Amino acid sequence: MAIFGNLAFWGLILFCIIAVSFKAGKDTGITEEQQRHNRIIWQDSEEYYLNQRNK
Repeated sequence: MAIFGNLAFWGLILFCIIAVSFKAGKDTGITEEQQRHNRIIWQDSEEYYLNQRNK
């Protein structure tokens, strides 16, 4: 029973670490996407033409 409790404890700790890192990565991805979405791309910029070519 003590072995099962020990495994459950460390399994819970490992699950929490993975869940927190996933949440942090997701939040980082959301903020990067918001910054990319709010950027202004002028028509005379090289990035505008690259985006038009990739569509």
